[in-house]
Amino acid sequence: KDNIEKIPVLDDKIESFLPSPQAELVSGIVLGEKTQLPFSLKLALRDTSTLHMVVVSGQNLTMLAGLVMRLSGFLTRKAAIALTVLAIVGYTLLTGADVPVLRAAAMAGLAYFAQIIGRQSDGTWVMLITAGLFLLINPSWIFDLSFQLSFLATVGVVVVAPLVSSRLAGLPLFLRENLAVTLSAQALVTPVIASNFHQFSLVGVVANLLILWTIPYIMVGGGVLLALSFLWSLPAQILSLGLNTLLTYFIYVVNFFASLPFAWEYVGEVWWIVWVGYYMVLTAIMLSLIYAKKEDSTGP
Repeated sequence: KDNIEKIPVLDDKIESFLPSPQAELVSGIVLGEKTQLPFSLKLALRDTSTLHMVVVSGQNLTMLAGLVMRLSGFLTRKAAIALTVLAIVGYTLLTGADVPVLRAAAMAGLAYFAQIIGRQSDGTWVMLITAGLFLLINPSWIFDLSFQLSFLATVGVVVVAPLVSSRLAGLPLFLRENLAVTLSAQALVTPVIASNFHQFSLVGVVANLLILWTIPYIMVGGGVLLALSFLWSLPAQILSLGLNTLLTYFIYVVNFFASLPFAWEYVGEVWWIVWVGYYMVLTAIMLSLIYAKKEDSTGP
């Protein structure tokens, strides 16, 4: 059966263990099926600049790979890398291996692989080359919102976040990593969201910081729940209790910040040259962080 036939079956399995809108949220994060999300939740995700989390993106896959690497710390490095690659491949197959998933998996997998073998500086080139190859196949993808969010968020997580994290050394590790990823991903996807939805979220950074850490656990929990739902319903029901808690927390945070009267501001039409200048400034900041990191490593 093709992906069109598979996804409803998986959606039905999720809905049999989770209430609404938690079930639809899992379908969005794990399967990329955000079309089933309730309209009010879609608006809340848009208003809090968290919509990019509910797509099959390179950012989510990179975070999943990072979680698997951390959980496999008792293994040898080669075994941990192999397990991480298997997690990405398994997730890709689970979602039907359609084009958005393959794009995200290729960008995240290759860039993350360059990072974990100590070639972080090559991560940017790996993603640019991968994105370029995809655009050679279909140039129209450059105008696809999913492609734009996936690529930019992945660049933020893989390339920019480690540089930002190195400047936040005084913070606890968990907070430092989440803040670095949040700031980096938000900085890169903001122009795309503003251009497409004509608004700028004033609560996006805080909302993302509070829920970002749940994404890899929801992805793992959702994948395991789907597997168990076909094999053994009792452990699937037990797992769904913990997963439902995470999803309820996610939804509560998003709805709370979206309900604030100052949650977002309208953004009118902006000339493309403004966004080019914006990304040029971000590039300059990133280069300065790279230079500062090199200075710190070489010493006086």
